[in-house]
Amino acid sequence: SRAQARQLVNHAHFTVNGHKVDIPSYLVKAGDVVAVKETSKSTDEFKALVEGNASRPTPKWVDVDSANMTAKVVALPEREEIATPVEEHLIVEFYSK
Repeated sequence: SRAQARQLVNHAHFTVNGHKVDIPSYLVKAGDVVAVKETSKSTDEFKALVEGNASRPTPKWVDVDSANMTAKVVALPEREEIATPVEEHLIVEFYSK
């Protein structure tokens, strides 16, 4: 879930391009490599997450290597590629106040 992912990032289980990341709102760019920290790879929690998500489809803008627990951002997603329903006009209205 998103909440679980945010907590794992808060607890510094991930790196981006080899640097520790503990901010869930960190913005990745095309070409960035997101990886699970070496110390976290051996935990039962991450092994279960990899096994449980093996059958889930991945977006075409992310290249996932399950064996090494890494993912490369190939390109930034286009609006049509994002499955989460977002009403952009409501965001613009909120921040324009």
